Amino acid sequence: MKKNNKGFIAISLIYSFFLVFLITLLMIVRDYAHNRILLNDVKIETQEYLNGLAEFNPVSLENRNYEVNEEIRFGNENWKVLQDIGPNVVLVLNRILSKEEIEKTLSNVGLPGLNANETISMCKNGYNPVICNYQDSVTFNYYTWGISIVKKVVEDWLSTDATLQKAIQIGNLQSMTYSDGIKNYNSFIRIPIESEFSIVNDEGIWYLTSSSNMAGISYLKIGLNTISSHNNYKSIKPVIMVKKVTT
Repeated sequence: MKKNNKGFIAISLIYSFFLVFLITLLMIVRDYAHNRILLNDVKIETQEYLNGLAEFNPVSLENRNYEVNEEIRFGNENWKVLQDIGPNVVLVLNRILSKEEIEKTLSNVGLPGLNANETISMCKNGYNPVICNYQDSVTFNYYTWGISIVKKVVEDWLSTDATLQKAIQIGNLQSMTYSDGIKNYNSFIRIPIESEFSIVNDEGIWYLTSSSNMAGISYLKIGLNTISSHNNYKSIKPVIMVKKVTT
């Protein structure tokens, strides 16, 4: 009789633990489902917020002819026209990126401390395997736009601008095909190329066109000057191409 009682108690304990396990599992599943619903709600609210930004900061351009150097408003920024090419308009930001913007993007891409206030070097002064740099005539990585510091900065700046991201989403921000004199590229954002210097007319900013690579040092064209990419500091003005909206 005692043995039967012990067996009954043991079975009862096992079922009790199993019941507790089932209840705990059901609570976890319920919480998980609830969290999924909350996450979806947050995603919807975020998307609605981003969509709302476009209402206050329009991400479209009127379908008309634009004059070179004409100042226009696009998104939440002022831009100047570099070129009107029919269905699209090439724009350059009508200001330089701020110290805070540069430092934030450098931190985002894992390259902090490479700026001097609102200026930055195109390539690192010192070795880094993932970006262009010069340490000495033996240790270096020649410049191309694809592995430059400034490219990482402007692309991260674009990725964190909600209004411009909205423009990409609805197809109003167009990708551009261009060259740094070494390789060809296609992207939504860049900086001016050398042929645009006469329009931008600013020697204090970077242009992405290469002049030459020699003895480990990469040189870039800026107007009539050829400067080294690793020990000069200049500001950044992003360039984008916007589609004209047809009605």
